[in-house]
Amino acid sequence: MAVARRPADDPAHRIGTLFFNPGGPGDGAVKYVIEADTFFSATLRARFDIVGLDPRGVGASTPIRCGVPALTPDYTFFPRTQREFDATVAHNRALAKSCLRQTGPLFLHADTVSVARDHEAVRIALGVSKVNWLGLSYGTQVGAQYAQLYPKRTRAMVLDAALDHSSPETQLTADATKTVEEAFDRFVEWCDTAADCVLRGQDVAALYDQLVKSADQNPIPVEGALRPVTGDDIRMNTPTWLLAKTPNVIVGELSWPVFSEVLRRAIAGQAEFFAFPPPQGPTDNLFAQIANHCGDYVADIHTFAQMQQRIEMARQLAPHLQGGSEFWLGGLCIGYPFKVANPQRSLDVKGVPTLIVHSTHDPSVSYQWAFGLADQIRGSSVLSRIGDGHTSYYTSDCARDATDQFLLTKQSTPAPVCAT
Repeated sequence: MAVARRPADDPAHRIGTLFFNPGGPGDGAVKYVIEADTFFSATLRARFDIVGLDPRGVGASTPIRCGVPALTPDYTFFPRTQREFDATVAHNRALAKSCLRQTGPLFLHADTVSVARDHEAVRIALGVSKVNWLGLSYGTQVGAQYAQLYPKRTRAMVLDAALDHSSPETQLTADATKTVEEAFDRFVEWCDTAADCVLRGQDVAALYDQLVKSADQNPIPVEGALRPVTGDDIRMNTPTWLLAKTPNVIVGELSWPVFSEVLRRAIAGQAEFFAFPPPQGPTDNLFAQIANHCGDYVADIHTFAQMQQRIEMARQLAPHLQGGSEFWLGGLCIGYPFKVANPQRSLDVKGVPTLIVHSTHDPSVSYQWAFGLADQIRGSSVLSRIGDGHTSYYTSDCARDATDQFLLTKQSTPAPVCAT
């Protein structure tokens, strides 16, 4: 297990240890702690020892190894025939079994409860009585499940861009489908008048739909990619480009203006930014994501008829992306041949001061999930950031200041919203 710790700059006024998880699953915290001057405010650096783990299978921790590529040129996330569905299930099962053979028991214990227990082992090793949490995106689930297991060891938490692990997989997928479609619609509206949209003044939604249709009929060749880019590939890879309206330190230059340029190039036949990469070898980072997701969520799809219903649901909820979302990647868990270690369930966290921060138009996690999670953490409060983009700590001065103050004082700001 890779771990990094940065001691507080002001040890005389040190409050304690702050666990940080940046999200994913599939992203580790170690690199952020090592570069703490870039990723954490002076306030947090002064008052907390900042500690980050690369979760099981991720980053510099022992990797998840598999003997079958996660994706193949013929693999589809949208099987439209019985034959394609059977092939998807067979591939998923063969993949999971190969991961268990290559990795051993670790593959079946990469779920979020296991990740939370690893943080407790680090707390014990550090010799501290209580810890604090700053969890972003998937990190909100790690923090919440840690607090469920160890409430008396948790001083305070800020959970930014909340996941709600309590709902059935169909509901979660529907929520994710709707929220990313809304983000796409907002991008289209922005693009109509924004000076830094290279498609300004055009019908961007119609251009996108035509691009998807054309790529389905004639996939776009991309040198070195897994396969020529299909319409399904475009829809599955679009959510990444919607994560941030403007650049920030955690997403780099990724932003809506860049997405407009990516679309312009794809329309011109340069679709490399929508391409899936070729297999990355036996320690592909996607394997860790599969181990975690399939260990956390019980798939609701067991038959081709159910798959057809899911695809139709996505068409109705999201006319443009038609299901393309991070949660749709859970299709890799259809046919999972092992018991799910950490299935969905409601939490009942008591005695842990918690602030949940969530943007009203987050493209990845539904705004309603913030309130679903708040119902499971007694006494928690929600701070709504009025705006776009995934997570708020790196997007909004208001949200960052509120986060820092809550971790210092365990007290929420009087205002329930951040305007930016």
